[in-house]
Amino acid sequence: MTRPSEVKPREGEQPAALYKDWQVGAEFPPLRFTVTPDIVREYVSVTDGDLAMHMVDGRQAAPTNVLLVYMMAVMYRLYPPQQGGIMIGNSIRFHGHIWADEDTEVIGTGRVTDKYEKKGRKYICYDVDFHRVDGTPLMSVNHVSAFPE
Repeated sequence: MTRPSEVKPREGEQPAALYKDWQVGAEFPPLRFTVTPDIVREYVSVTDGDLAMHMVDGRQAAPTNVLLVYMMAVMYRLYPPQQGGIMIGNSIRFHGHIWADEDTEVIGTGRVTDKYEKKGRKYICYDVDFHRVDGTPLMSVNHVSAFPE
């Protein structure tokens, strides 16, 4: 079982990546982790979710967004967190299911897709892709954050 806190650094634990450090096209190192039935239950409990809403062909699936808690951990492997970042938005595409009754080995990868300044704010855009170790896609996220300098 891999809790997000085990793979995601905290702000201040190491020098933060600043806007000037981000390079468009930079690839994030792969992050391998395991989503277990315990992680699914914990996620459902803290989000006040209802597993009954996630039945697929008679089988219990995890909430489709359970992987989002790992998204920033993938990016932080290359760019450590900077205090004061603001999440602007996410576009999410779901490709496959994580089953609530089994361990799922997942690999998260990604890349910086854009950075720009607008109205005095500095924006970073990046993609994160999650797939099973056999390559089966699970979820893709395009993320936008604004950061201070």
